[in-house]
Amino acid sequence: AVAWNQFFQPVDQLDKKLTLNTTIISSVEKKHAESDNDHKDPPSPASATRKTAVVIFTHLINAHPSLDPLMTIYNGTKRYLNGLPEKAPYFITVDGIKDIPKNMEGELFLMENQENRNKYDEYIRQLQMHFKAHDNVKILIAGKNIGLANNIRRVIDNLSPDTKYMYLFQHDLPLVREINHTDILVTAEANDKMRLVGFKGDDPIQRPCGDDIVSESGIFYRRFKLWTDRNHFARIDHYKNDILPQVTSVFPEDNMHKPTRLNCTYFAPYYYEGGKGDPYYKHTDASERYGFKLFERVKRGEVAYSSLSKVNIMVMERMGVNMTELETYKSG
Repeated sequence: AVAWNQFFQPVDQLDKKLTLNTTIISSVEKKHAESDNDHKDPPSPASATRKTAVVIFTHLINAHPSLDPLMTIYNGTKRYLNGLPEKAPYFITVDGIKDIPKNMEGELFLMENQENRNKYDEYIRQLQMHFKAHDNVKILIAGKNIGLANNIRRVIDNLSPDTKYMYLFQHDLPLVREINHTDILVTAEANDKMRLVGFKGDDPIQRPCGDDIVSESGIFYRRFKLWTDRNHFARIDHYKNDILPQVTSVFPEDNMHKPTRLNCTYFAPYYYEGGKGDPYYKHTDASERYGFKLFERVKRGEVAYSSLSKVNIMVMERMGVNMTELETYKSG
């Protein structure tokens, strides 16, 4: 078996061909942007400040080298995670570019070529510059494409022993509503069974499995048989001991749906406010893998029709794409 961390050698030993003109870095710093300065907390002990980390996962997208998609996520956590310490640790992962596979069906991520490599290198350079003075931000850059699960493993390997919890945010799921971080943390500290906390997105959450919790401040948490990679809060030890040992896929949710159905009261996430109300985040589809954004990539010749899977086509139809027009690109 190939060790998941084989691509993370010390910088001076890493094959420079993996990143061309890019320097791989493990920590970068920068002053907070003015938009972040409205989130201030009283001074707290260092261990309390480090108790919860925020992780943002990124990979190459067409919008790069712009930092706008990332900063929308970053600034959203500063604005909406009420009670998160100002100097809480942040980790921003940058996955490697995908090699071109033999079978292209369903392969919709940007792949290795010189244009994409230049875009990737410039994205990393701008990331370095923007966060140059942030002493609480670490940027973890993969030398190869390793996927979400292995990026989670790498983050956990770099956490302080003081860090017991983490928020996991994907690069195109910005927060749009306030979340009471203080309540989540206090409730998790008081309830060992609260291992994961999910947040409602655009779709309704169904199939509850009971075991409700009402916090001291009155916030309602309910378990649902819906394990998702999307934005969530988690205990570090639950990921290390219970989740990642079961994960063999790129995306943890591929392996976690079944255990969640079979053992809901252990694996199912609690959902903040019982999974009710308006969404706490929106999906911007920065990777352009769904619906009209994917259709536009087909039209401009970036994605061949033959690369679309049956699921890709089904989702495009469900989202209202003109299927007659799409089929005109079959011979392209």
